[in-house]
Order: sequence, then structure tokens, then C-alpha cells
Amino acid sequence: MRRLLSGWDSLDPGLAHLVRLNLLALVVSIVALAGAYVLGFRHRSVEIDLAVMVLSLLFMLGTLPLTPRHGAPVVLIGLTLSAAAFGVGGTWATPNLSPLTALLMMIPMLVAIPYVSRPWLNALGVFAVVGSAGVAALGEWRRQDALNELWWVNAVVIASSLPAVVLVVTFLVRDAYQRLSEKGDQLVESRTLIVEVADAARRSIERDLHDGAQQRLLAMSVTVERARKELLAGRHEGASRLMDQLATDNREVLLELRELARGIYPPLLTERGLVAALQSTARRSVVPVTLDIADFTRPSRQVEAAAYFCILEALTNVAKHSGATEVLVTVRGLPHLSFCVSDDGRGFDRHVVTPGGLLGMEARVAAAGGTLHLETEPGRGTTVRGEFPPLDATG
Repeated sequence: MRRLLSGWDSLDPGLAHLVRLNLLALVVSIVALAGAYVLGFRHRSVEIDLAVMVLSLLFMLGTLPLTPRHGAPVVLIGLTLSAAAFGVGGTWATPNLSPLTALLMMIPMLVAIPYVSRPWLNALGVFAVVGSAGVAALGEWRRQDALNELWWVNAVVIASSLPAVVLVVTFLVRDAYQRLSEKGDQLVESRTLIVEVADAARRSIERDLHDGAQQRLLAMSVTVERARKELLAGRHEGASRLMDQLATDNREVLLELRELARGIYPPLLTERGLVAALQSTARRSVVPVTLDIADFTRPSRQVEAAAYFCILEALTNVAKHSGATEVLVTVRGLPHLSFCVSDDGRGFDRHVVTPGGLLGMEARVAAAGGTLHLETEPGRGTTVRGEFPPLDATG
């Protein structure tokens, strides 16, 4: 069964779990109603409700082959069609179901809140309002014709249908509470992490300035003093050599400061985007870098910066610590932006090495709504993978 439903594996775990739960609830309701029908509770309304449930189930199953490419929107469309079929058909056959079907019309909007953009939510909100009002009106209109309906028909249909809706609504409420609790914990944790990462970044810049540009500038001041003394002593040839050295040192300091500024936020990333910035970084890398980029469309600035700096940090770690002879950087734009930095270096034991740089990378990716994974073992190289949600899921 897990294999048959693998089309939903690309969804957010919470949404995938909810869709599978909805499918299970529909199957249970169909089996219960079909069992009642076989046992002798045969009536036109039972047959219609049974057909409606099967149609709703087919709408959900129809999203399986489309989900890997189109993601959450296609699942929500299937859920909306399923709710509409269940709501209208169930109310027509059994008007007493109208309070239940009116509630059912709101489920697609409630499910969609964490996963889609505002225009999607507005459309689903219209469906919820119009759909719930429509099935309520249909129920009242049909109730006149069903006034003499046998009591057991309504009892059987409601008893079979109610658990499915109640189960889904209960999960939605519980899931919303759980998400809020997790977000609160993550907020507290991220505040601490942001402070730690910012302090580490400041210390890194200070160290780079102290060990690089500052030392060169001090050396240049000494060279200036020596050149002044040469000029005062009338040794113009010696002074000229020192001035040539100053010019060379000045160019090197400027180059070093440009490199430092590029590491803080490269202009190329802003002007031409992630691909151009990565190509420039790959050309300057000490370890040979192979870029494999496909299906790329420029993402939001926050996602682009997070992806770039994580890849840059991974390449820096490769050059400093891995002993690798080559690195492969893979970037994919569909169905969502993802990247992978893989080297053939010595790897390391995650339980022994302090993951200072990794914390900063995780914080950057998490701030952009993504996730980061590290795969490494001693002697087997290191792979860093990052994934970001689709643009419509980040709003």
C-alpha cells in the first residue's frame, strides 16, 4: 500500500499524512456503508451516498501521478473536487447530512493554509463560503421531499459518513496546535542560534581582517617609513624600490579586501543571480569544482542568498579540511530549488567534530524555509544537501 501511495511522498510530511488519513477515512466509510447495504439496508439514498464516496476516493487517487511534478496545489484541487462531490451528492441523497457536508466544504481551505499562497487561499475561501451555503440550501430544499424518509436510512448514512469528517477535522485541529507549539520552540531556538551565528560571523571577519589586511597595512606603514628615510638620506634608488614594493602591497591588499567583501555579499549575486555567482566562485576555488545546474529559475533573494552562502561555506570547508581532489556542485530548480555539494575527501565523524559552520548553514537555510542534510563518514567524503519549498508554498 505504501508503494501505491508513493506519489504523495514528495509532499510536506504533514500534508502527506493528512491526505493518507483522508483516504483511509473514505475507505473505512465506503466499507461500512457497503457492509450495511449487503446486510439488507438497501435504499436509493444508500446507493447514491456509496457512489458519491467512491467518486470522492477516485478524485483523491487521481492526484497521485500528478503530485511529484505539481506538488501541493494538485492535491488541494483533488481534495476540493472530492469535498464538492461528497457534499453535493451526499446532501442530495440524505438532506440530514447538510450540517456535516457544510463543514466538509471548509476542509480544503483549512488544509491549504500552511502550503499555498494567498491567491490560492482566497479561492479556497470562496469555495468554502459558497459551497457550505449551497449544500445547506440544498439540504433544506431536499428535506421537503425527504420528509417521509425511513429513519434508518439517515441513521445508516450518517453513522457511516460522520467518522471520516470528524477524523479529518480532529487531525487538522491537533496538527495546527502541534505546529504552533513547534514554531514557538523553533522561534526560541532560532533567536539563540542567530545570535551565536552572528557572533561567529563577526569573529570570522575580525580574524580575516587581523590576519590579512591589517597585517599587510602595518607592513606597508613600515615600508613607508623606510622609504622616507631613504629619501632623506638621498638614496633615491632604494626609495624607488620601496615605492614599487608599496604599489605591489597596495594591489594585494585591495584584492584581499575585495575577496572579503565578496564573501560578505558578492555584487555578482545581486546583479546576475546564483548561477553567475557560483560560476565565479568555482573558478576561484582551490579544489577543482564541477557545476551541474539544470531547470534553474531565479528564486527569491532570501532563498538565493541562503543557497549561495551555504554552497560557499561547504566549498570553503572542502578546501580547508577535506583533502579532496574534486567537488561536484549540483543545483536543480524544479520542482523546487535544491542543491548538493559532494566531495571525495576524507570525511569526518559528526560525533567528534564540532559542527560550528554547519549550524550557521542550517540557520541560513531554515530562515528561508528550507532544510539542510549532511552525509559524511571517515574515508567516504562529505555531501551537503539543501532543499527549499516551492515559491507558491512560501507565499
